[in-house]
Amino acid sequence: MKSELFSHQARLEAALPAALKRLATTPGVYAALWCGSAARGEATPYSDLDFHALVTGDVRWRRNVVVDGVPVEVFHNPVRKVRAMFAAEDAATITMYAQGRAVLPHPDLDALMAEAQALSAAGPVPRPLSEAQRFNLIEEVMDCRGVVQQPTHALLALAVASRAVDRLYAVNGWWEVKRERWPADLAVKNPEVAQELNAVLVASEPDSRQAALETLITRLTGDLAYRDGGSEPQAVP
Repeated sequence: MKSELFSHQARLEAALPAALKRLATTPGVYAALWCGSAARGEATPYSDLDFHALVTGDVRWRRNVVVDGVPVEVFHNPVRKVRAMFAAEDAATITMYAQGRAVLPHPDLDALMAEAQALSAAGPVPRPLSEAQRFNLIEEVMDCRGVVQQPTHALLALAVASRAVDRLYAVNGWWEVKRERWPADLAVKNPEVAQELNAVLVASEPDSRQAALETLITRLTGDLAYRDGGSEPQAVP
């Protein structure tokens, strides 16, 4: 397994010089960060090369190219746009700048990486579950109960579990990660949540899947009882 992972990693690293040469000749680019699974040394057969590039001027763009058979994705942004994404708590951007590797160094890039590392360590501002969000989760659980013996139950239950995990990250002040990394990430952040999510994912019977889903949702809602709530009145334009 280790040799297989190494071969995938080696394939991407072999394409890195050509990708950087192409990136460095892009008009406006003056710094670049290598990020993503390959930059972490965790490449799979489906990984690509990911870069964040700093550019002059006031425009931003995204570009996909293929270099030596390897897909390459580049996000081009001026410094002020990167800082705006930091301020908006854009988890993906903060994580990439915090964990990435400078491959076209520049003091601006050094500063952004340091800022991202500080933000990553601090975590996002926790966002408590609102009454409207609580109601919606309970309503979705009840919808799942209604189709527990139908083939669509698996689809609905997994969709609700996905939204619940998104809410758990927000409520606890955890930086979001890609969904394929949830089990490993949650195993570190909260092993009980990781086990509850896994129970939904691996359940072979609808009743056990529904029970696991309700356990996960109750972690957020406290119980599955409806209570009074609603939005504030809003003027109709």
